[in-house]
Amino acid sequence: MPLKKGKSQKIISANIKELTKKRSVGKNRKKAISTLTKKRGISKAQAQRLQAVAIALGKSRKSQKHK
Repeated sequence: MPLKKGKSQKIISANIKELTKKRSVGKNRKKAISTLTKKRGISKAQAQRLQAVAIALGKSRKSQKHK
């Protein structure tokens, strides 16, 4: 499911939930999660959560530029 556009807290939270669902992730995301795990010494779940937050916030910034 594609991520929603918007800058409200409700939209950002929905995007984070969508990204952290237990489903298959792409090859590049999987590699990025394993890199975060090794560099920061955290679990894969924590790394996936950090990455989901970064993606959701990036999406909200992109949607603000198109005013």
